[in-house]
Amino acid sequence: MVDYHTHTKLCNHAKGEPRDYVLSAISKNLSEIGLSDHMPLPGDFDPDHRMKVEEFEIYRSWYREVVEEFGDKIKIRFGIEAEFIESEISFISDFIKYGDFDYVIGSIHFIGEWNIASHKQSWKWEGQDVNAVYESYYQIMKKLVSSGLFDVIGHFDLIKKFGHKANDDFEDLIREIFSMIKRNGLCVEINISGLRHKVAEIYPSFKILELVKEYGIPITLGSDAHDPGDVGRDFSMAYELVERYADGKISVFDKRERKEIKIR
Repeated sequence: MVDYHTHTKLCNHAKGEPRDYVLSAISKNLSEIGLSDHMPLPGDFDPDHRMKVEEFEIYRSWYREVVEEFGDKIKIRFGIEAEFIESEISFISDFIKYGDFDYVIGSIHFIGEWNIASHKQSWKWEGQDVNAVYESYYQIMKKLVSSGLFDVIGHFDLIKKFGHKANDDFEDLIREIFSMIKRNGLCVEINISGLRHKVAEIYPSFKILELVKEYGIPITLGSDAHDPGDVGRDFSMAYELVERYADGKISVFDKRERKEIKIR
């Protein structure tokens, strides 16, 4: 089994270095682990949740060190979780090319200047039209998918993190997004971390996973570990979901090339 969504202390809200995460993966008999810390952005954009541009080479050197030390025990992939910010799309595109990654997760944490994943900003939900917020989120998702920059869609319905649920299920819009994902050859991530948040659900929901299956969208797996102990956490559920919604197959990457493997 693989875990393609992990973080390190460089992002300023996680613990440990890649070595700690790799050791945890080995102890849990994972076959593959991906490093996917938050990509830096220009200036002082969201400094509490990502490395600085000048720290990126530290991240790369950490990857090389763990490959040298543990590469004979586990496959280690070099990834990044990239924020989709339309106004910074040129920087993001250039940085992805510079990074020489095995895979790139595209995620949405921001609607305008509102970090919808931040506990510190969760108060901004007060007085919001929840349906309108969801609509904005999924409209941004369409732009993310059509950008052609990413390999994996991270935590597809992260907008529900703090338990705010829309009355509308947005099925028509999600179907439109999945048609775009299919055309563009992207994967959707099964991200277990929602179980650790207020919503207490995986990302995406079972209902959305039914659409993943219907459209034949490939999947990856991620714990979204911000602590080495969370690598592979709750993956017994992940196994069941992969069998149910993806015919027992997951996608893995090498230099941005995707292939599918059976989990058993």
